[in-house]
Order: sequence, then C-alpha cells, then structure tokens
Amino acid sequence: MTAQTMKSIEMDIISNQGPDGRMHGAATWMARVLKAEESQIILAIDVRHIHARATETQRLSIARRQDCLQMQIDRLCESASQFLGEDWNEDISDNLISTTDIDEGDGEDVFSDTFHPQDPNYLDAVVLPLPSYLEMQQADRLGLLTMVDQELRLREGQANNALHELRVSLAHKAIIFRTDVRHAGTYNMTTRAWGKVGSADVKVQRHVAIYCRCRKQMIALNASGNTLNRYKMLRKEDLKISATIANSNARGHRDDTLAWFCTMDVPWDTEVNDWMSECKMIAPHVNTG
Repeated sequence: MTAQTMKSIEMDIISNQGPDGRMHGAATWMARVLKAEESQIILAIDVRHIHARATETQRLSIARRQDCLQMQIDRLCESASQFLGEDWNEDISDNLISTTDIDEGDGEDVFSDTFHPQDPNYLDAVVLPLPSYLEMQQADRLGLLTMVDQELRLREGQANNALHELRVSLAHKAIIFRTDVRHAGTYNMTTRAWGKVGSADVKVQRHVAIYCRCRKQMIALNASGNTLNRYKMLRKEDLKISATIANSNARGHRDDTLAWFCTMDVPWDTEVNDWMSECKMIAPHVNTG
C-alpha cells in the first residue's frame, strides 16, 4: 500500500473525527503549523546561503519572506490556545533546528553547521505550538493525547513528502552531473554547471532538514519502534549519488544499491516527475557532492 501524503492523512482525520468538539479543526490547524515549520527551515537555510555580496533585490526578498512568516506564526500562536489551552506557551520546550538526527557515521556533519544562527530571538528559531514540543506528561494532563496521535500521523505524511522530494532532488542533481557538468566544454559552461549543482544541493539540504526535524518530533511523540525503523536516520552516505546511470553489465557497478528511502513506497503528492524514472537507475556509492 502506498504511504500516505500529509494531505491525505489530514483528510482521513477530518472524515473520522469523533464527537469531541474541541478537537474539530485541530488536524487542519496542526497541518498549517507544520507547513509554517517547514517554511522556517527553508528560510533558515536560504538565509545561510545568502552571500555577503547579495543584491538589494535578494535581500529584500528574504526580508519579505521573514515578514510574511512572522505574520503567519503570529496568527497560529494566537489560535493555539483553542487547541492547546491558555498556558501552552509556558510549557513548550526550546527545541532548535539542528542536524542531531543525522547519523554521521564517520564523525563529519552532513552540513558544516546548524540550520540557523544560534540566536533564540531569531525568527527561524521560534518554537511553534505543537504537542510534540510539550512533555508527554504535560500533554496528557492537558487532555491532548488525541492531538498527539493526530500530529504523529501528520508527521508520517510529512516524512513521506520530504523523502519523495529528497529522491527527486538527488535524481535531479545526478542528472545535472551527467549532462551539464560532464559535457561542459568551456570555463563559462563549467561555472554555470556547478552553479546548477549548488542550487540543487540547497534543495537537497532543505528536504533533509525537514525530514530530520520531522523524525525528531516523531520521537518526541513516542513513535513506535516499527515507525522509527521505517523512517530511519539519514546518513551521509545516503545523500551520495552517482552521476553515472547504472548499467547492470557495467564494470564496477555490480554491487551498487540504492539508499533506503529510494525503495520506499512514498507518495507522489506533488507533480509526477520524470526524474524519478532516472532515480532507480542511479547508483549511490560515488559521491558527486
């Protein structure tokens, strides 16, 4: 059975809501908070990659995104008491976005540092109102266990979406190596090709960060061992992908295997992408990044 997207899980929760009036609308509200959390992560990564010589237009774009995100967060926080109670902000934990959920294997970080500046007042470090940021005993005391179960289901959908997008982004990156980089015949062509690789790598980082944040919160929600076994920790080697299209008869590729998430039955909630037909032919052992 195909893993569900976050949208399909939200629809399933809504269609099977019980008589508890307090919980009506909770799934939709949490889905919006999760999307805001993703926007936080993406914005943090994009800010990190803004060069000191960024143009005024680029800086203005970031400022506008920060402003819009702040307004979105403010609205979500204002409505939080409807579902979490009036005192939710006093018990929320200070969980900052980090790479601590990535299995580094060789002791090196997947990225050079954390996903945002270590400033507790920084917009992208604001902890959003969700049951996963509460102690489970506190969630139980506040009568939020139904919301805990709902968030865990939504998190699974979020993980499915992130893994799908990660697969697409890695396949796209490999195709850039196979086409643009390999066939670049001039300095200018090579520069443009590597620029495309850099842009593709930023997209990979976004989806990795979203997945890691999602898995970390699934653990906080007391996800079962079976669930965490399905949604494994990401390792550095999982993000390595070959620019060579694997040929079962080609020398040196006989033992190549795909990363674990490339064989998952994850959903196609976004546009069906032709890159995925390439993904299953790409060997992951040669590092192009």
